[in-house]
Amino acid sequence: MPEFKILADIIDFMESNSVTAQTVSFSVDQELVDQLNSRHGTAYSVRDLEKAIDKCIAYEWIARRSLDRKYSSLCITTKGVGAARSRQKAEELKASRSWLKKTSDYIEDHKGLFVVMGFLVAVGTFAAKFFGVN
Repeated sequence: MPEFKILADIIDFMESNSVTAQTVSFSVDQELVDQLNSRHGTAYSVRDLEKAIDKCIAYEWIARRSLDRKYSSLCITTKGVGAARSRQKAEELKASRSWLKKTSDYIEDHKGLFVVMGFLVAVGTFAAKFFGVN
């Protein structure tokens, strides 16, 4: 999701330059696209980031400082900072799970597949007993 990558990059910029959200302003242009693509190994276009910014504006994660152009003079809001930090924390927790928890989560995410496989094994066993196959 490019939305969270944009938000995370803004927060990284704020932390590395010791500035607050009120002083940071950015625009969606080719320079931002190149920066995100090189930092995250993605292949976003300007149009992809514009769609992501529209979504961020709808969620009130990013706001416009002026009405000159739609994708210039943008700033991150406190909701945006909170959303980015929450997402980052969730990813850290997900990465630090034990192998047992990862296995449990995998089974939970794919339980429909395990039910179908169990059903097929049961039908195969029943057919083998019914038709007398040894």
